[in-house]
Amino acid sequence: MHFVVLNINKQGQKGISFLEATGYDNLLKMLERDMVLPLKILEIPAVISSAIPSTKTKVTPAEVIEMMENFQLVIKAGLPLRQGIVDLAEDSDNKKFKNMLFQIADDINRGKSLSVAFELYKDVVGVMILNLIKIGEETGQLELTLKRGASFLRRITALKKKAKSALIYPSFAFSAVMGAMFVWMIYVLPQMTELFEEMDVKLPPLTIFMMNLSDFLTNYIGYMIVGIVVLIAAFKVVHKKYRKVRWYTDKYLLKIPVMKNVILSFNTAFISEYIRLALVSGIPVFSALDTLNKNIENEIFKKALQDITNDIASGKQLSASFLKTKIFPSFVIRMLSIGESAGTLESQLDIVSAHYYEKVDFFAENIGKVIEPVVLIIVGGFMALVMVGLMGPMYDLISAV
Repeated sequence: MHFVVLNINKQGQKGISFLEATGYDNLLKMLERDMVLPLKILEIPAVISSAIPSTKTKVTPAEVIEMMENFQLVIKAGLPLRQGIVDLAEDSDNKKFKNMLFQIADDINRGKSLSVAFELYKDVVGVMILNLIKIGEETGQLELTLKRGASFLRRITALKKKAKSALIYPSFAFSAVMGAMFVWMIYVLPQMTELFEEMDVKLPPLTIFMMNLSDFLTNYIGYMIVGIVVLIAAFKVVHKKYRKVRWYTDKYLLKIPVMKNVILSFNTAFISEYIRLALVSGIPVFSALDTLNKNIENEIFKKALQDITNDIASGKQLSASFLKTKIFPSFVIRMLSIGESAGTLESQLDIVSAHYYEKVDFFAENIGKVIEPVVLIIVGGFMALVMVGLMGPMYDLISAV
């Protein structure tokens, strides 16, 4: 919900604030904490409010991890949980995070459990963490489940960062190479072709083709840039709205050699770590898979998880369900099968997640070495084309002189 508040701040100055809050009571508490006196409060209609994006500041994964570790330490030390939450809120510079913590502290003060207090913020902490907190409260092991949840989030956050860094480098490398080629074609080649025309040198077909391409780029580069920007923007809108578009996009990304390895390793590590945490914490596999399906972004793996969930519901083993999808590597299937046979599924999943975490780490650190040969081939091919197209005319020009 969004509100427009005419107020007097703690310096005694009148002002207008645009605030986001979960409700009217929450808004009043926010204003009281900030020592702001409201003169008039206008609630923005729900139709308009739903179209307004959230405030720019977001609760980061690092803040959620810190919060869970602090909660765990507070419980371990035997201190009142509410006071620990308030202390953490007062130390935070993130206003959204601060307000969230104060709201949770107020709910706990009113007698609500920690899991119920977090219900309003399940999009921030994730459904899996919320389920862990519920189980921790039911079993009396809240400290342990909070510790496991923080460890899980820390590991997955690091995994996501490494996967992104591994995928960003190839995009940057190819963009830089293509940019250099465009600059050469637009600014360098035209100067050389003018010299050929002035000296009336007979040009071969390849040189004529390059000159025509250079002229085309020079005349239409502005339109091309606008067109590319529009296409990218349109694709983002369509990609977000239509699942089928996301499916085909993810499908073709899995056919690109380097990206395929990074995407496959990341999702395999994420899924195995998620299921391992669920099993260790006492969450049924079916519930874990159902929650996992809502938290994974890749549509290919999302569909695979849906099929696995259906198979598990019909009584099939986890390894057989994974094998049926034909996506996961044979190493994963083998480890799952061993874990189910020996009763050590949690340990085998830990080995799988660690193995593919290391693979993502390896790609993130060595992606440059993998991409360099491809970049050199592209640059070398372009330069060879330029040399072949220009050497003949240059030789004729020198001979004429």
